[in-house]
Amino acid sequence: MSLFSHPKFFAVYTKPDADLLVKPPVLVREGFNIWAFFLGAFWTLYYRLWLASFFILLFNALLIYAGRLELLTESSLGAIQMGFQFLVGLEASGWREAKLRRKGYVLTDVT
Repeated sequence: MSLFSHPKFFAVYTKPDADLLVKPPVLVREGFNIWAFFLGAFWTLYYRLWLASFFILLFNALLIYAGRLELLTESSLGAIQMGFQFLVGLEASGWREAKLRRKGYVLTDVT
């Protein structure tokens, strides 16, 4: 076992009234999502998280606007953006799970 290997946990969501052949279970990886960290709004658009996509794009637009007005230095803009992307990476799995619960899926297992 190496220093950076760790167990991966997945939340298993199923639709209670659906046939498993028609609607297979959905696995959501728990923890930090590296793809959401790097891709941000594109990741949320792929998973149809429209509200999260809107707020990520709005935040980025406001950050660009603040940079154009020279309200913040370039280094502080980068630090703010990096911190925001880190937050997106931390919360991404939770956003996806919340959407599944709204659609009627139920958490059946954690593996």
